Amino acid sequence: MKDKQTKAVIIQWLIPVAALVLIAAVMLANFSMESSRTASDHVAELFLSTTEKYAEEVNYEIKGMAAAGKTIMQLINNERWISEERIIRMAEALYENSDAYAVLYHGGREYGLLHDGSKVQIADISYLADIEEHLAGIRESKAADEGVWTHYTYVLNDEIENEHGAVVSSLTIPGGKSTLLLYYPVEKLDRLFAKSEFGSSAFYAVVNPEGEIIRINNDTGGIFTEGGNIWDAVEDNEANQDLMQKITVRMRNKASGNFSANMGGTERRVVYAPVGINNWTLLVGVEQSYVDSLIEKELYNSEKMILRLLAAVGVFLGMLIVINIMGKLRSNERRKKLEEKADTDLLTGLNNKLATERKIKEYMEKHPKEQALLFVLDVDNFKKINDTLGHAFGDEVLSSLGHQVKAMFRASDIIGRTGGDEFMILLKNLGSDEILEKEAKKLGDFFKDFQTGEYVKYAATASIGAAVFPKDGQDFESMYKAADSALYVAKKRGKSQIAFYGDENEKSEGKKRVERESRVNK
Repeated sequence: MKDKQTKAVIIQWLIPVAALVLIAAVMLANFSMESSRTASDHVAELFLSTTEKYAEEVNYEIKGMAAAGKTIMQLINNERWISEERIIRMAEALYENSDAYAVLYHGGREYGLLHDGSKVQIADISYLADIEEHLAGIRESKAADEGVWTHYTYVLNDEIENEHGAVVSSLTIPGGKSTLLLYYPVEKLDRLFAKSEFGSSAFYAVVNPEGEIIRINNDTGGIFTEGGNIWDAVEDNEANQDLMQKITVRMRNKASGNFSANMGGTERRVVYAPVGINNWTLLVGVEQSYVDSLIEKELYNSEKMILRLLAAVGVFLGMLIVINIMGKLRSNERRKKLEEKADTDLLTGLNNKLATERKIKEYMEKHPKEQALLFVLDVDNFKKINDTLGHAFGDEVLSSLGHQVKAMFRASDIIGRTGGDEFMILLKNLGSDEILEKEAKKLGDFFKDFQTGEYVKYAATASIGAAVFPKDGQDFESMYKAADSALYVAKKRGKSQIAFYGDENEKSEGKKRVERESRVNK
């Protein structure tokens, strides 16, 4: 029985192994016969795929920075009025969480605001006129709801603080007047090419369709200059003129390919791939002698080359996966930080108005039948606090109130500052009327003991309006109106009280009890 099982196992493995060996033998025989014809094409394809990978990384490097800027631009555009101080804080956050060495905001005035708070005279920046001319066309031709538009410009000398050239990402919103400029130092692209896959003599260059060099890396022969033209190194003759015209057209059409040319006295194979930004192209120039050596290895070591290529594919995919995962992690982390800063009221640490309303709307849409309690509260006599004790003390009252109220409720509840002295609280998933009354009483009792001030203790009170979801409203707008109406009732009664929506018309015993027990400092 064991012998039969052993034979069956051997046959089970022997047949596929034999088939694989036979297939491998046929493949190797065919490869050997066709290697002389395909070796050159294979090397060219390898060069092209690697160049395209680098071009994608250049695209990701520059556009990744601009993506972070779009969030900031939308936040600025969404606010009816925004102070320069807040703009600078946003620009500073973008500077700290991106590869930009400078962030400049231009709101249509004669000066722009840098991330460090300094002002730059727009007239002193020569290239901004061309950028603004281009963006003006976007603003006029695009619909206002098409989001943030980005224009990329290469600047050899940015006239701000970088001496080696920069890619300037200019962000604007159609219909608006402001522009956000992010400066990416082109020398940072060198880190993408730190380990050459084309030999030590290969050069890497990012150029525009006319051949103007945006960045050159590893120019061992010293035949190129940043800001110069890549075609200046090609021997000037009729054949090369025709070649340059064809390659220029292909680069404008965002095509990939390769060509051979004598550059600086050395025969080179030049591979090119579109970067995906402004018709820019990544060129990789490899000495022809290095290309020939690879072809020879293809011809004389075909079996080893197959194994190496298989391993290279695995490493290549692994690198792409790792780079992709790391990039997404970094991008998610930066986006999370920006979103948290954008959603937070700086004074109280609570949600700001936009974040509060958005989160409440999301909750109501996801849980239309779940009972919740919405409070809208105003600090009583807050103007008097500011006028008599000063705005700094008023800020201290708001800050202390925000932190203490946040600590009083669950982390899942939504608490935010929605105006100068207005706060909004949504208590989720309250199962019964008894719990509603208990939570309302807890908030009212809080103001009996609430005091603030380091040296002078001040007992602040508040008028509170409450509405029950979904009984008093099916959406945020109707709930807010209901709670605001109740707030008006509370103020009308003499402030320092809680009023439920409908208290003017329906005085149930439960609500009367809440009203009595929730009077503040009585």
